[in-house]
Amino acid sequence: MTAVNEEQRRRWDEEEGHHWVEEAERFDRMLAPYGDRVIAGLAPEPGERIVDIGCGNGALSLDVAARVGPQGSVLGLDLSGPMLSLARSRAAERGLGNVTFEQADVQVHDFGDGGFDGVMSRFGVMFFEDPAAAFSNLRSAVRPGGRLAFVCWQSVLQNDWLMVPASALLEFVPMPEMPAPGAPGPFALEDPDRTRSILEDAGWNGVELDGFEIQQWLGADPKAVAEFLRHTEMAKLFLADADEETANSAWKAVEAKLVEHTNDEGVHLTGRAWLVTANTA
Repeated sequence: MTAVNEEQRRRWDEEEGHHWVEEAERFDRMLAPYGDRVIAGLAPEPGERIVDIGCGNGALSLDVAARVGPQGSVLGLDLSGPMLSLARSRAAERGLGNVTFEQADVQVHDFGDGGFDGVMSRFGVMFFEDPAAAFSNLRSAVRPGGRLAFVCWQSVLQNDWLMVPASALLEFVPMPEMPAPGAPGPFALEDPDRTRSILEDAGWNGVELDGFEIQQWLGADPKAVAEFLRHTEMAKLFLADADEETANSAWKAVEAKLVEHTNDEGVHLTGRAWLVTANTA
């Protein structure tokens, strides 16, 4: 694999990728409603060739592979070897021979003849070191009249799934230094004007950003969700310098806060994202 985004490759090919594999079922349920929005925006048809960017454990790729059928195909690309391994296993279990998974850096990946009908992603396009290069390369991969559809997070301050536990942690630790606006990470494309400009400069037409919100399921109960969050990037960022006693007290506060957002079906917090669509017409 040729890679230029080395920092992200290491992150997703090592600890973070293993975390997503270990919590695959939870992430699938958490993010499924967002994947449904991508599918609705892309509207894949039988026989089409689709690329899934940042395909991770493969949930969206597999859903779309079933939709395009044996005459169509899905190519899932990701930087994470562990997640791709799980994706391949899942495809084999479902008997889907029309989906393949490759470890690749989209900024420099060779897409061949440019004959794909569409590009899609469920939260996989916010980690590019050079988003202009990545979206230009994706534009070259798609035939005239092809489509693009992806979801990305709106502002961190608008996403309760992160801000609610963060507010509890901040009772015990100071606010950590946050990434610069637009830096590779979950909220790199939160600014709709910047995202539109990147896509248009990369050659995409008809760019639309539609905001939506979902009551996002995080887990069965507050204790389980707090334990899950304890192993996330957020936890590492907030508690990097905290001693064990402080960290334990902070997580008890998170658990107590999550009780306020729990019903018979589990813990739910609001997630707000953009559905971004464009075409090559």
